[in-house]
Amino acid sequence: MNKIKTIVFDLYNTLIEIKKSNHFFLKLFKTSQDGFGMGSSSYLQLVMKNDVEELKSILPSEFSSLYNERISDLTKELDSIIVYPEVLDVLRDLKQDFRIFLISNLASPYKKPVFSNNLDQYFEKMIFSCDYRFLKPDNEIFKEIEKITEDKPNEILMIGDSLKSDIIGAKNMGWNYLKINRNAPISKDYEIKDLNEIKKQIIIL
Repeated sequence: MNKIKTIVFDLYNTLIEIKKSNHFFLKLFKTSQDGFGMGSSSYLQLVMKNDVEELKSILPSEFSSLYNERISDLTKELDSIIVYPEVLDVLRDLKQDFRIFLISNLASPYKKPVFSNNLDQYFEKMIFSCDYRFLKPDNEIFKEIEKITEDKPNEILMIGDSLKSDIIGAKNMGWNYLKINRNAPISKDYEIKDLNEIKKQIIIL
């Protein structure tokens, strides 16, 4: 019997894709007078660890003004999001045999496509950095899965596109991992081209 009991997915560039990205929050930073008084890295971490309303109270008032002025750019970005063709069928299939979870580093407005595309129905729990205030690859955000499932590390499989956030994060936890690589040649034995390859890889793990 295979040891995998739980499968954890990343969201962006794993299950869904922004077709017309305009890097909304980064543009707000670049448009501001002085980067809201912080470096870009600190700012982007703050954006992904807090809800927008919290950001408006934390950051200078210029942030709120720019956000409200440019909200149409964010809407266009969100409206351009698509679900990869195989995703719904694969999630439906996997849900029959495994516990399915989601962990995503994102700014709070980017949660919306999960619900508008009805992806939420496939996940036992969705863990977003903007709600939990931790970012992958921090162990703390991965530990949430272990708390819920009480699974051993080798019973959990992480699937994502980011080497740093998803693969190294899972590796640090002792989890199994698969890196989805949709746009380049496969070069590692833990890489897959699309989600249809998951079950085949689970047999190998």
